[in-house]
Amino acid sequence: MITFLQNLLYNFFISLGVILGGCVFGGIAATFSGHPPLKSMLDLCDKIKLWAVIVALGGTLPSFKILEVGVFNGDIRGLLKQVFYILSALSGAQMGYRIIYYLGGVNKL
Repeated sequence: MITFLQNLLYNFFISLGVILGGCVFGGIAATFSGHPPLKSMLDLCDKIKLWAVIVALGGTLPSFKILEVGVFNGDIRGLLKQVFYILSALSGAQMGYRIIYYLGGVNKL
C-alpha cells in the first residue's frame, strides 16, 4: 500500500518529469521543424506547467471530489492530504520550470 509520503514523492516527480520531458521533446521537435529550440522550450514551460500538476494528481475530478467531501462533510484529514498533494505537484512543476529556465540561461524568474 502506498503511504502518504510516497504519494507526495510520486506527485512531485511526476509533475517534474512532465515539465522536463515535455520541454526537452518539444525542443527536439522545434529543431526538426526549423524553429529555435531554446525559445520553444521556454514557451512550453509556461504552457504546460498547469497540465503537469493535473497529470500528477491523476485528473481534476477526483481531487475536486475529495475537496468537496472535506469542505462540506467535515473530512479535514482528507482535505489536508489533498492540499499537500497539490502543493507537492506544484513544487515539482515549479522546479522543472526553474531547471529549464536556468539551463536556458534565463536568470530572471
